[in-house]
Amino acid sequence: MFLWTCLNVNLGGGVRANRVGFDLLLSRFANHGLEPFLESTRSLIVLLSEDGTLISWNHPFDLVKDGAYNSSLLRDFLAPASRHLFDLLLSSVTHDRVKTQGELELLQGDRTDAYTCFLLPLPDEFILFVAEPAQVKSDLEDVKAELQKVKQLLARKEAELQAVLAQADEVSHTDALTFLPNRRQVMIDLQKAVEFSDRYGTPLTISMLDIDHFKKVNDTYGHTAGDEVLRGLAGKLRNHIRHPDTIGRFGGEEFLIVLPHSTVKAAVEQAGRLCEQIRSSPILIGEQEIIVTISIGIAQYKLHKEDWQSLLNRADSALYEAKNRGRDRWVVAEE
Repeated sequence: MFLWTCLNVNLGGGVRANRVGFDLLLSRFANHGLEPFLESTRSLIVLLSEDGTLISWNHPFDLVKDGAYNSSLLRDFLAPASRHLFDLLLSSVTHDRVKTQGELELLQGDRTDAYTCFLLPLPDEFILFVAEPAQVKSDLEDVKAELQKVKQLLARKEAELQAVLAQADEVSHTDALTFLPNRRQVMIDLQKAVEFSDRYGTPLTISMLDIDHFKKVNDTYGHTAGDEVLRGLAGKLRNHIRHPDTIGRFGGEEFLIVLPHSTVKAAVEQAGRLCEQIRSSPILIGEQEIIVTISIGIAQYKLHKEDWQSLLNRADSALYEAKNRGRDRWVVAEE
């Protein structure tokens, strides 16, 4: 269709018969930059008189004429089944002076090839016949279908890649043992909470939590059991904090809870519930019940008077004070 579109321009003037006539046609199309297409294209381009007599043609049509058809009429180079349609098309373009097109079969030695054919009226009662191989159209459709498949495949691969990247990002921020946010992520959460508190003047409190006598658990039951205790405790903690509080594994047997929009009062109430919950619900490992307790240090952020590191240090000091007072309890940091 591209070639037909290119040919569909105002030719103007007359065109002389025989090969000279076609050379003149080439020269006119040269002004439009189309001359190379006329001779190098796979399409057949033929100049006809109004009765369908061959006048001149491009090189690809020579291959058709090399067949054993000794005729000057184009219709004789068509398969018998296509000749009636050609006569109708030729009559229409001759009498109505309008462009016509149809699917025709041309004889090619002992075979027939399908073409999409166009007839265009020219000045001086000439007809321009253009036949584009139907296989080209079929090939283009096949290419488009393959491109669509490739596009769909690329879309699937892109989705898979995004899923892998999202999973990798999640893994990079998740503790592999407890599946809680890891130290890096919970520190990011803390820093963002401090920035939010400074900007909007909202309260912020954190709780530093540690498993009491965890070394004794490892020594008594083994490190595998110790890992199970950490995993079981993490699940209990996750299930007993409110939204939007976040909890992460800070390191070893330590955990950090960030409580945005919360004062010491809310953190103390939460700490009391957590101590009671952990104390009263043994962690089952195989057939063995392991009872653990926790100690918690609580600190409320001093708005515009400290940074996140100072806040963290005060919570850590309060945690060690809870340990010194006998464990299984919570302590609030000094202002």
